Amino acid sequence: MILDLNMSSEYIAVILTGGKSSRMNFVNKSFLEINNKSFIQTIIETLKMRFDKIVININKDKTKYQKFNLPIVTDVIKGFKGPLAGLHAAMKEHKFQKYKESWFVLVPTDSPFIPLEYFDNFIKNNNLKSSVIISEINGKIEPVFSFWSIKTFQYIEKKLIESDGLKIMNVASEIGFEILKFQSKDKKEFMNINTKEDLKLIEKLS
Repeated sequence: MILDLNMSSEYIAVILTGGKSSRMNFVNKSFLEINNKSFIQTIIETLKMRFDKIVININKDKTKYQKFNLPIVTDVIKGFKGPLAGLHAAMKEHKFQKYKESWFVLVPTDSPFIPLEYFDNFIKNNNLKSSVIISEINGKIEPVFSFWSIKTFQYIEKKLIESDGLKIMNVASEIGFEILKFQSKDKKEFMNINTKEDLKLIEKLS
């Protein structure tokens, strides 16, 4: 069930699939399977329980993603400039005039198991003052699991144009950010699948 969110704000989940996947022999990790279901299908099903707006950021295989009937955006500023290029594309596409505030919730396509409590933790704590919220999960900073106000759009766009690529933490530090801590209860939650060995491990844990 979608949360009864503060109606002065809206929340848009952005699934980032635009990476090169070089450590996985350039396989599209969105369509790796666990429990007979693709990673991205698992993520979408989770997100739908909390968000009514979900965007998929891609740089290849568009026809494969169309079956999910969700908005698809490609990087507007080309050159594989990192996750913030995907965030920028989602922000640029999105219509946010109805609300005082729009928040974009980033999740990577290669971490299929994300607990609902993680999203609840952000929404319930959204009295934070910064425009960027970075997750600390199990004591470790996880920049891709982060939350960005629409207010950061122009700055991100400027930095993307000026650079060959952006590290999330560098931009977050320049803008100013807060840490939101979350403790996971399951080893497979938030596990990032970069290699075949990672895939074998998460299969054992599932």
